[in-house]
Order: sequence, then structure tokens, then C-alpha cells
Amino acid sequence: MKTAIIGAGLAGLSCALTLEKNGHTADIFEQRKEAGFGYNIAELMTPILHAPINDAVKFFSETHDIHIKPTYNVQKIYAHSENESAYVEGNIGFINLRGDHKYAFEKQLAEQLVHSKIHYDQHVSYEEISKAYTHVVLATGDPQDTQQIQPYEIALKSTFAGAIVKGDFIRNEVHTWFNNHFAPKGMGYLLPHSKTEASLVIVYPQYEAEWVEKRGEFWEEMLSQASRTLNQEIVVEEEFTIMDYMVGRCKYPRIGNTFFAGNCFGAITPFLGFGQTGSILSGIYAAQDICGLGDYEKLCKPLYKDYDDSLVLRRAVESLDNHQLDLVTKSLHNAAVKKIVTQPNMSVLKGLSHLLKPFISK
Repeated sequence: MKTAIIGAGLAGLSCALTLEKNGHTADIFEQRKEAGFGYNIAELMTPILHAPINDAVKFFSETHDIHIKPTYNVQKIYAHSENESAYVEGNIGFINLRGDHKYAFEKQLAEQLVHSKIHYDQHVSYEEISKAYTHVVLATGDPQDTQQIQPYEIALKSTFAGAIVKGDFIRNEVHTWFNNHFAPKGMGYLLPHSKTEASLVIVYPQYEAEWVEKRGEFWEEMLSQASRTLNQEIVVEEEFTIMDYMVGRCKYPRIGNTFFAGNCFGAITPFLGFGQTGSILSGIYAAQDICGLGDYEKLCKPLYKDYDDSLVLRRAVESLDNHQLDLVTKSLHNAAVKKIVTQPNMSVLKGLSHLLKPFISK
């Protein structure tokens, strides 16, 4: 058996690690000069997206012997709408870094490899690799690579505008904004890297051409709103913009001896747009199938379910105007509602969808 992994991201590296733990190795081809994104950004890992995994760090360590070290644990998430603010607290997840940062998850995983080799700066084609290897794991992070081989259902394309910012932050507190004036049918969020540095981002679907054209205006309003909310000057250090970011899923997790993992599979959950847990799981599951320890299609069924539930919730949020978003935010002051988004071992996505139904009907 000779396995190739195209892409040294979370899915590809977790696949290689799982193969090694079962006595196999893989050749990993990465078109960049190092593992990770081409830009630095913080992301959120939360059980809201993948119940009943309450603690992904513990789960990957104890169940799969894959060890990741997040930047901080999250104890409080604030939700801000146009006229309301509320928060929920508890063990809500983790903040982690991606990209070129030395503590990025991709770099942590790459350091755990023992025998598998990463071939950096190698832009290889699927056609060539599939002829030279018995098994191929497509984990490039680009759904367009999947589209060259099979149908890929696109739920939405998004625009990101954001920056690494300086300020005075509480490290385990996250802020989110739901406001159609500057993030139409989307959201803004602030994830601290440290006491003085954070990622500030708005992300929204590209449903209207005008929204894409106004991204600079939206970003300036997000920056002003964050400064007002946190009652301090937020200083921009390094800006970035991402266009046409695809969120969707492939039709077939496996075709022949080709496995689709990470974003090539559909690991991004549409509601919040984060996909680290799903990407790592898809890589692990692909390796287990290759090693004869499971069936990839069956193993991926919970990931498809998480995706579907998340998409339902996203469509519900997209349907709300700013007044309805205020009502939802205000409801978070209710103790029973707070419990929905922090209680372990339950489908929070379903609970939130149920919570939104009365507001949608209004």
C-alpha cells in the first residue's frame, strides 16, 4: 500500500498521524513552503458545532493520540446585535491560531510526524498522483479541487474582511456581532491571541454584488463598532481580505481509493464558518479506512449531520432582520436559554434552531 496526501493542513496531517499510529506512512505534498494558512488568524473550536464532543482537545488526545495545544480556553461569549448585548459562559471551547504562527495547529501536528515526509513547495496534480499511489487523500483545503472530480454542493460563497488588531483584551472572552448594517446575513467576531492582540473579522455571504463592493465600508463600521463595544481604541496591525470562500460539501466522501477530507470533503460548518474539528476528524477517518479499521462513508455520517444542522441554523439566522436579532440577543439573558448553548452532551445546533423558530415566524 502506497498512500499520498495532497495538502499539509489539519485534515492531511491528522490523516498522516493516524496512518503512522497504525504502522503505515504517507507522502504529503504541500504547495506552500510550510504547513498552514497563508495568513494569520485565530479561530474557535466549540462543542456547539460538534456535540457530543464537549472538549475536542481532550477527545483527540485520549481517543486518537493526536495532541493539539490551543491558545486559550473560552469561558464567555458575548453576542452583540444593533441595540442589545448579552453573554453566555461556561466551558465553551478553545481559541486556536492558524497560519504562519509558530503555534498554529498545523505546525503542531507536523511536529508530531515521525516517518511520513512532507514535500513542501510541491504543486502536484491529482491525475499524476493517482497513477503513482494506491491511495490518495485529497486535502488541499480548496473545494474547487473536489469539483474537478465529483459534484460539490455549494451552500454559499463568503467574503471575509479582517485584521490582526491591538488593544486591551480579556483572553478567554469572545465577542460576536450580528448586525445587518455591516455584516449582512453574516457576523463579526473578535478572538484574542493574547492580552494585547486579537483577530477582528467580519464574514458574510456574497448574495448581493453591492455587499462585495462595500466590504471596505462594512469593515470600517465593524472596526468602529468594536471600539465602541469594548470602550477602547482598536488599532489595526495587519489587514486581510478573502473573497469567494466556499462553504459546501462533496457528494461522495470516497470514490475508489480517493478520499476527500477537510474542506475538500465539507468540514466547514456553515453557521459559524469554522471547521477545525471536522477537518481533523475527516483526516482520522480516512486513515482508519485505509488501515481497514472502518468505513469512511459510515464514519463521515455524523459530519454530514453536523453540516446539515448547521446549515439549517444559518438559514434561520439569515432570515432575521436587526429587530429580530435584538430579540434573540435579549433572550440570552434567560437562564434556560443560556443552558441550551452551554449544556454538554446535547445537540446545541438543534436547540438553537428551536429557539429561533418563534422569532422567524414574527
